[in-house]
Amino acid sequence: MTSAFTPMHAGAFTTLEFDRVVDAVTSFALTPLGAEKLAHLRPLTDARSVQTALAHTTEGVRFLAANGGFPLEAPDDLDAILASLAIEAQPLEPAQLLRLAHFLGSVERVCQSVATASGGPFPALSAIVNGCATWGRECGDVRKKVDASGEVADDASPVLKTIRSRAQKQRSRLRGNLESYLRGRDTARYLQEQVVTERNGRFVLIVRSEHRTAIPGIVHGSSASGASLFLEPLSTVDINNEIVALEEQERDEVRRVLLALSTAFRRRAVDLHRTLTVATEIDVLQARAGFASAVDGVEPRIATDHTLELHDARHPLLMTSVTSRLGTQPRDGAPVEPVPVDIVMSAPTRALIITGPNTGGKTVALKTAGLLALMAQAGLHIPAAPGSRIPVFRSVFADIGDEQSIAANLSTFSGHVTNIVEMDRRLSLPALILLDEVGAGTDPVEGAALGRAIVEHFQQRGAHVIATTHDDVLKAYGATTEGVACAAFGFDPQTFAPTYRLVYGSAGRSLALEIAGRLGLDPQIIETATALRSAREAQLADHLAQIDEDRRQLDELRGRLDQRQAKLAERDTRLRKRETMLEHREQAGRKGLEQSLDTRLRTAREEIDEVVDSLRQRAATLERDAAGRAVNREPALSTGESGALRG
Repeated sequence: MTSAFTPMHAGAFTTLEFDRVVDAVTSFALTPLGAEKLAHLRPLTDARSVQTALAHTTEGVRFLAANGGFPLEAPDDLDAILASLAIEAQPLEPAQLLRLAHFLGSVERVCQSVATASGGPFPALSAIVNGCATWGRECGDVRKKVDASGEVADDASPVLKTIRSRAQKQRSRLRGNLESYLRGRDTARYLQEQVVTERNGRFVLIVRSEHRTAIPGIVHGSSASGASLFLEPLSTVDINNEIVALEEQERDEVRRVLLALSTAFRRRAVDLHRTLTVATEIDVLQARAGFASAVDGVEPRIATDHTLELHDARHPLLMTSVTSRLGTQPRDGAPVEPVPVDIVMSAPTRALIITGPNTGGKTVALKTAGLLALMAQAGLHIPAAPGSRIPVFRSVFADIGDEQSIAANLSTFSGHVTNIVEMDRRLSLPALILLDEVGAGTDPVEGAALGRAIVEHFQQRGAHVIATTHDDVLKAYGATTEGVACAAFGFDPQTFAPTYRLVYGSAGRSLALEIAGRLGLDPQIIETATALRSAREAQLADHLAQIDEDRRQLDELRGRLDQRQAKLAERDTRLRKRETMLEHREQAGRKGLEQSLDTRLRTAREEIDEVVDSLRQRAATLERDAAGRAVNREPALSTGESGALRG
């Protein structure tokens, strides 16, 4: 099975400044444990592992957005505390025990916050904190036996309480004895100062040197000038001895108490290791999530069809939210925020030639593509638009900048070639190759041919290649070769100032003469340089310029067509809304008519039922009358009454 971690070209990390991104992510760590693990953050090369890491970061971002953060806290000397705890029979200092208890308590609070968090579910976080150990008893003992000032409390043990009580009584007795020398008329005159002080752990008086024998006692030293002696009167020697003995007993008992508290943590080594793991993993995840929020990052999709698609990509190290955490500021004149750029290579395209004027953004775009790929594979969200897609590369190489080395006897050109040889030797697919000014630093004709051959070589080997160039031959190659795309950074046609916008399908112009003129170079030099261009170079430059002009006109036409299409779509939408409204009205009218007819029919039926009921009642009345006449032998009904009954 292939390891998720495959060593990449170490030089690429430095060239693309991935290490500085790691520093920025590490700055979000809340614990030394998390910071140490983040410092070793490296890109993964297994697609499933990359997808899992990105999903965990996304989950962390959701948690922070819904719950505001993790209540995780750790002391700066946590590593030292844990190192001391690893040494058997060595007690921690009281302040260390307090800091350890506070840290473990914060880990417990983190576990509780995940369990009760809103905005869930959070399966990755729940898996991390699952089975988190509790330290209530141990931490409670520490807080009970060590006070807030970092001292062991008197009631930490009955023995310690007794020892301190006895020592306090002896000190009061000793002080009373010594103060009698300060107040006594016969002894006070021999003292240099009317104070009781401590020397070598024993309470003494400060006596004038010339009165050394006036007060019987033991001298424990003299002042720097020799004018004063530190004297322990003989009457206090026994008391001092007892105090010293009690202090030694106190130290032994304090050590025993601290050792017991330390051992309580030490004996639960497995639980402690699990707690430290929880703290580390939570810290790493929240730091990645915090960085994602700082750069307004998104989770890129992992492309399985070798598509590299970065929309509105921004270089994170040019963002003020990152530079402020690193303590760096942008150079004077640099944009406050990076201009977004689209970097797209869709199948079957495997090579992208980027052109444009100097200082137009080519190198930044090159670094952005490589850096964002490394970030995504390290499980970091990238500063780009949603929908961006990145393949998982097994190797990333970058040849950017001046590789001249006097110590290695390498010229700029030789340095670039040496890098490319190393790339070719260590290439492992899928791979991303970044080449800045490919073929530069030597004869222009040979350099152009070599640059094209290098791009073709890596493309044919199956790598993704992004190269920048000013060479017209490479521009033409990118614009006319299948599987190779060409894009140029735009410029203002009036001022020749860069727009930092990458335009695909454009061969671009380097504008060396125009920019030199804008920067103040003597116009005579510009005119001479223009005249010195060969007919072929001038023709090719004019041809590329015409292509750019044609593209610009097509873009304008496309823009007008897009506007017209948008208006037509808007009109179609209005017509559809009107048609829908009329249909609703028709349906409402039909429904109203049906309801009216139903109401009238129901009313008519009710009226008929009323008439029938009335007739039935009248018929019943006549039948009763007829029955009564028959009983009373009344005459039969008349013809009129019978007719009325039938009616």
